[in-house]
Amino acid sequence: MYFSRVSLDERIEPTEVILRSLRSEYGLHQAIWDLFSDGPDRRRDFLYHVESRTGPPAVLTLSARPPQPFGSGWRVETKPYEPKFSGGSRFSFLLRANPVRTREGQRHDVVMDEKHRLRQSISAKESLPTESELVQSTCSDWLMRRAPGLGFRLLTARADAYRQVELQRPRSAPIRFSTVDITGALEVIDPPTFLTKALTDGIGPAKGFGCGLLLLRRG
Repeated sequence: MYFSRVSLDERIEPTEVILRSLRSEYGLHQAIWDLFSDGPDRRRDFLYHVESRTGPPAVLTLSARPPQPFGSGWRVETKPYEPKFSGGSRFSFLLRANPVRTREGQRHDVVMDEKHRLRQSISAKESLPTESELVQSTCSDWLMRRAPGLGFRLLTARADAYRQVELQRPRSAPIRFSTVDITGALEVIDPPTFLTKALTDGIGPAKGFGCGLLLLRRG
């Protein structure tokens, strides 16, 4: 695997293609996919995380192949990524995720789904939790329930930066999903599963739109 950081090369005037890619979130999504698209039948074999949504973007990627920038204007820093894990290892982490519940084959945003459920169940005298409280409870619970199957134990989790995303596409219906940033600490309990399921495969849906990449820091 390869871990890369992709950003604008400040030494080079960006091309019009690159400038267009920065004018919308969908354009940036396409630009990132172009870094790995070497043929029309290529399937996604990478995850990515946009570090900044304000100002020039910096993008972190984890991929089976090094990214290949098209034209000039991108700065790509790549290094081999071959992590070794042992049971009991602890890391702090950052995960941008798309937490959903699946019911009758349909995916539902966990925050909005829980808000709807509470509105149906509580009395008029009771008040709903705040959105930040709902984000914290539903999204941290979403990750905690999945952690054992992904090879780790969740030690702490803070969920914030909840956002409903709408990607406008030319001549197509917009793509809608939600994201949340979950930070905290975890303990590896099954190293092979953690490597393949949590890191390589990514966590949750919307991986093609900047979700699912688990960023780790030891300690």
